[in-house]
Amino acid sequence: MTIHPCRRGARAPGLSRAGLAALALALVVPGLLAGCGGGSSSSLAANQMRVVVEPDPDLGGVHSPANAPNKLYASVVVCDDSDHCVTVPYVQVDTGSTGLRLRYKALTGLDLQPVVSASGAQMDACSDFAQGYIWGSVEQATVQLGGEPAVQMPVQVYGSGGPAPAVPAPCASFGNNIGSLAASWSNGILGVDAIRSAGAAYFACQASSCTFVRSVNASFRIVNPVALLGDGDDNGVILSLPAIPAGGAPMARGTLTFGLDTHADNLTAGFQAMSADAYAAIDMSAQGLDYPQTVLDSGSNYDYLPFNLPYDSATLAYTPSTLQNVPITLRNAPGTLPDVSVSSSVALINAFDVAGSSNDAFDDIGSYVPSSNSAILGLPYLFGRSVAYGISGTSSALGTGPLIAVLGP
Repeated sequence: MTIHPCRRGARAPGLSRAGLAALALALVVPGLLAGCGGGSSSSLAANQMRVVVEPDPDLGGVHSPANAPNKLYASVVVCDDSDHCVTVPYVQVDTGSTGLRLRYKALTGLDLQPVVSASGAQMDACSDFAQGYIWGSVEQATVQLGGEPAVQMPVQVYGSGGPAPAVPAPCASFGNNIGSLAASWSNGILGVDAIRSAGAAYFACQASSCTFVRSVNASFRIVNPVALLGDGDDNGVILSLPAIPAGGAPMARGTLTFGLDTHADNLTAGFQAMSADAYAAIDMSAQGLDYPQTVLDSGSNYDYLPFNLPYDSATLAYTPSTLQNVPITLRNAPGTLPDVSVSSSVALINAFDVAGSSNDAFDDIGSYVPSSNSAILGLPYLFGRSVAYGISGTSSALGTGPLIAVLGP
């Protein structure tokens, strides 16, 4: 997930319900759930959830700034052990990370139980992202995605007022704290990449003292929530997003479908699959150079690319004088089989040309990153395509995960 400093956004109230049964019904019966970081659930199957880009979500009275286009949201149902439930709106859908992370203030009314070590110490986690870190407690919750059966799982709870103690120095060394509302502009992160278990650093904390834990019990670990689903839907997801017209769109609605080749709505015929590495990265070549650590990441609101094109020195946003369609070739990660090659392209415009736009969904904005081996194909690239993420250690007609598969130009 990545936020970029070049742009703008008006509204939509939060939504909550008491009682998981009523919530499950609302999520699968057409017309009972609308807006609120998930859009209408009309025509969705039980193994699907609505995802939406919409302007300026209301996060408890706080509104996003002008620099947060292309934020893909969904609503997630969370319950505690006493069967008190809330729907958390505006959770960012992130195919570039693993696990569910939720803002403490979005869980008002719930009494989630902290995960504790054998010695009784509270378990806290430091999740490392490209832009910085998120620090928070690990707590047990019952979670429902779309109309799928609810599952119990560890989640990371972060943000002001939460139970986690002060950030320990090893975690702070990762850079900026992106768990603040000003940094994330969301109520959480739903990490549904091709990896089963999150690579977080875990600490056992008592009062204000935290000790790094080298070996963590598997039941404590933050995991990909999709990997816990039943009915065979634990092997991956398909993210399907609409094409965006030139100049952008005020909003965009898509679908996150759970499972690969387990129902009629998640068949993968026609997808071109590429084996990924242990970090869900594949290989990309462009402009005569190779970038073997490339990720397809819905949590990045720009395409972050090391391309040889004009860019603004202050913001690093690309600023070509005319639309550029840069040819790229996607391949399986180095050292993996089978050898697959997918031809595609990335569209890039001058990001400042849409800086004053009232639109919020763009498929052609990008930012320069000075890298010799990595790139991020973010939400702009994902518009107009369906992309499947096969979870590590699971199988489908596409092969054995981790893998990335693309359907579309």
